[in-house]
Amino acid sequence: MDLNLEWSKGEKQSDGRLLKTAKPTEEFWALWRVKKRALKKAGYAVSKIDDAWFVTQMVDDNAAIEQSVATTSDMEIPVPDGLAYLPFQKAGIAYACERKNTLIGDEMGLGKTIQAIGIINVVTPKTVLVICPASLKLNWKSEMKKWLVAERAIDVVNGGGEKIPTNPDVVIINYDVLTKHTKALQSRTWGMVIMDEVHKIKNPKAKRTAVAVSIKAHRKVLLTGTPITNRPIELQPIAGYLDHDSFGNFFYFAKKYAGAYKGHFGWDFNGSSNLDELQRRLRQSFMIRRKKDEVLKDLPAKVRQVIVLPSKSYSEELTKEFDALADAVEETSFEKVSFEKMSGVRHEMALAKVNDIVDHLADLKHQVVVMAHHKDVVEGIKEGLEVVGRTVVTLTGDCNQAHRQSSIDTFQAGEADVFIGTIGAAGVGITLTKASHVVFAELDWVPGNMSQAEDRCHRIGQQDSVLVQHLVVDGSIDARMAEALVGKQKVLDKALDNVQMLDQTISINDLAVGVKEVEKIFHNKKLKCFNDETVDAMKACAGFLASRCDGALEDDGEGYNGLDSRFGKSIAEQLIWTSAIQHAAKKMLRKYREQLLRGGLSVEYKVIY
Repeated sequence: MDLNLEWSKGEKQSDGRLLKTAKPTEEFWALWRVKKRALKKAGYAVSKIDDAWFVTQMVDDNAAIEQSVATTSDMEIPVPDGLAYLPFQKAGIAYACERKNTLIGDEMGLGKTIQAIGIINVVTPKTVLVICPASLKLNWKSEMKKWLVAERAIDVVNGGGEKIPTNPDVVIINYDVLTKHTKALQSRTWGMVIMDEVHKIKNPKAKRTAVAVSIKAHRKVLLTGTPITNRPIELQPIAGYLDHDSFGNFFYFAKKYAGAYKGHFGWDFNGSSNLDELQRRLRQSFMIRRKKDEVLKDLPAKVRQVIVLPSKSYSEELTKEFDALADAVEETSFEKVSFEKMSGVRHEMALAKVNDIVDHLADLKHQVVVMAHHKDVVEGIKEGLEVVGRTVVTLTGDCNQAHRQSSIDTFQAGEADVFIGTIGAAGVGITLTKASHVVFAELDWVPGNMSQAEDRCHRIGQQDSVLVQHLVVDGSIDARMAEALVGKQKVLDKALDNVQMLDQTISINDLAVGVKEVEKIFHNKKLKCFNDETVDAMKACAGFLASRCDGALEDDGEGYNGLDSRFGKSIAEQLIWTSAIQHAAKKMLRKYREQLLRGGLSVEYKVIY
């Protein structure tokens, strides 16, 4: 409704809206006399201030809303040499620097941690408190060392028995031990507090929530990809902490946005109401939230992250085994350590971290693909996720073709939350583009196999940037492998699990000889490359056989045998399949027809032949 009034710029209210005022004209008074009810319904009011009449209207702060979805910024932000912020990350940092309190609600994989550290680089708070899940403490320490422009002492509090430093620079602590440090946390005003995965304090009745929202700080930065996990009421502790005047009254929030009512059995806060208004108020007040599809042009095709799990959360005996093996690797090299020993210890650690993996996946509200090596690890993760209500499908080497296709179809149809497969069985030859998030519960020591597994999601049909996460234990061989894989610093040798090579060693170069020999054989031959479907099928079959190869010299029905072993493993790890490799693979795979059919790869075999 256009009233042709000269409105003021607007005064910001506690709910984030603007109160605009204007002097009424003769035309306005004429309209007010006949359309008073309609004008009031539209939000207009008439007030007398200091003997003068004014027209008032409460409107949304559209500028603030636009800022809450900003994807670019001209702000100069300090960054260490060799690193750079993406445009939308700069916008997030700029948004938070203009406010005392901020909720960065970007979707997973958009770099909320990096943005929080960028805020530190700009505002340079004297002290910083980081609160996060236990599994992310070491990750925060690592990212801070990488992204902070000024060196800071970083203290990680590992348990309730450890004291919080009296003169802290940066302190990192997990939610689980907050209640054991209540006095120390509440006794000071921090320069800046960061709460990662802040939906962990969604329960207003929980003791750790009470401690978290009582921590005083000059600047508050909260991070979560899921601001509202199930019910609007879960947002109240977070919103109240950031803006007490607008959201601090629990019952007002509950009645306004959670449809709260008092029934025969007491208050019910499980509902929802006025959600559009809640969304606007959050954005007008303190929340910036961007989705992947809004910033896709700025994202790389794949974003890789290493999530380091603290080794102290595992048994002392297992940690010692890992440390000893890691020291042996450090002193010699991967290929000089017993394959059997490495495989055994890695298997034990994989089983030990199943609960941490489940915790990491439990809160995700989108579909995700999980890759592992061992069937018992797959089953452990599946059981844990089903307990918390997630729908899971699996694919291992024991699955027949019907089960294999059913799992794929169910996931691609959006009828399953999580797809869990072994790298050997699910890492090649299938399409899982319904998800854009891949989690490796276990790693492969061949970069090509990891890349192939990632590409189940990152392939034709995928519209998003793919987030790849490696969950590893601090100080373990897997952690060192992950650093090498993600950084593409070196090519690691293939050490297959369950191989029977007691105290034997093999050179990294040995596995590459077979491919070189093939290239020589076919060097002078003009060979056409097969189509993508055929090559994918061959890769699936080659990977299937390589994952089961146990080094037997005679045919035992377990992967490649005898002289085929070296070459078979070698082609399975190739990143680029030349025409020579393709033709050699096709020729060799025919002899393993029965094994491939038994393994459920009849479709792939038919595509090849």
